[in-house]
Amino acid sequence: MLQISDILTHFTPTCRVWVFIGQRQLDSTEEAWANEQLESFTSTWQTHGKAMNATGFVFAQNALVLVANEDGIKASGCSMDKINHLVKQMGTALGIDYFNRMNTLVWDNNTWQIATFSPTETRRSVSAMTQLLGEFID
Repeated sequence: MLQISDILTHFTPTCRVWVFIGQRQLDSTEEAWANEQLESFTSTWQTHGKAMNATGFVFAQNALVLVANEDGIKASGCSMDKINHLVKQMGTALGIDYFNRMNTLVWDNNTWQIATFSPTETRRSVSAMTQLLGEFID
């Protein structure tokens, strides 16, 4: 099973992670474009004029993930606003709402599935054995 920690070996356990989950999976062209956008953003991302040690990538064709190592430089409110602006622009270009906080990723049958959180549905489909994306970040 793929764990995000395998991807982020050069970041400390105290890094800050932002995860934006859309309502549909990206196709390969969209995924390549999104990865380019995230790489371009993180390579120039600054807070108070200082470069952030950060990376961004598409996870499982479903989620936009940004990670910042804040050991030396902390992300400011303005620099975090830039993330939201980027993700909103990307979502508009892709026709995806990345700000619906009811979207989640669930590991099911050896694959990541997009699920919309619903208290009624959750009672039926989530058990003690269900793993959610947040569990894989640690």
